[in-house]
Amino acid sequence: MDGSAPETDVPFHLDDDILELPTHGMIGRSLLMQELRRTITRYAPLPAAVLVTGETGTGKELVARALHDASPRAKGPFVAVNAGAIPPSLIASELFGHERGSFTGATHRHRGVFEQAERGTLFIDELGELPYDLQAWLLRVLETGEVRPLGTERARKVDVRVIAATNADLPASVRARRFRADLYWRLVVLTIIAPPLRDRPDDIALLAAHVLGQLDLPDRYTLAPGGLLTLGLHDWPGNVRELRAVLMRAVASAPGTVLDALTITNAIGDGLALEPPTTQAPDSMYAALRATKGNLSKAARALGIPRTTLRDRVERAAAGRRLN
Repeated sequence: MDGSAPETDVPFHLDDDILELPTHGMIGRSLLMQELRRTITRYAPLPAAVLVTGETGTGKELVARALHDASPRAKGPFVAVNAGAIPPSLIASELFGHERGSFTGATHRHRGVFEQAERGTLFIDELGELPYDLQAWLLRVLETGEVRPLGTERARKVDVRVIAATNADLPASVRARRFRADLYWRLVVLTIIAPPLRDRPDDIALLAAHVLGQLDLPDRYTLAPGGLLTLGLHDWPGNVRELRAVLMRAVASAPGTVLDALTITNAIGDGLALEPPTTQAPDSMYAALRATKGNLSKAARALGIPRTTLRDRVERAAAGRRLN
């Protein structure tokens, strides 16, 4: 016994206006999220296309939906399409539509997503995966406001605002001639960067409470202070999507309804185990050591593990680096 007070669950009192605002469920009140909301408010009334960039799991589609919901097009449809998930042979038809008989298997006319989004918003995710030849087609639609379905020479006018998203380095793709420079410059008039979770650690408590509150379970799960601290020490390469997965794993493995530091540490580690084996210790361990200036006892308490366990992990990591 070290005389420290036992951990208790963390009470979360979240106001709906903080969570929901005009941003379609984007959660957070950090400075970065406040700036993101201001940018959405400025861009929403404008007719120009918007390019949303950011790492995987940062909520780029939520940004797009927020722009739509706050725009004059809010009563129109919001249509989302993932350019990276459509087979190359079908993507032209999916985007621009086709007429009956335009190719083998085209037994009826198909309205492409541009026509489906008439008077609304079309969200094109993973834009960087769009085949090079179809990028010229997309540029033409943006510049003329017309689509030409496969199998016809007759163009159709469309009234659609385009929001595109990517986690690719588009300037590098332009230099490598994988992405058209003219389309790039057409899309970067208005840009939004979805911030990574590691840059807004103040939002982790709100996000965690929201995720746990959404669980349709008979028991209410809460975070112990050590569990919350452990979440804050992780660098979240998978961002909000990873946080959700970690919390679900923690709930599945917790001995009770309070998620302590050890439960969260194990849940993070289970996700890392899906990656190729490495001799490096988990990032959360190094973060705890940095935060405590190398004090093993304090770092072990922050992580919710015995000091001897942390010492063994540090020694194994150091040995692995020497072998490499």
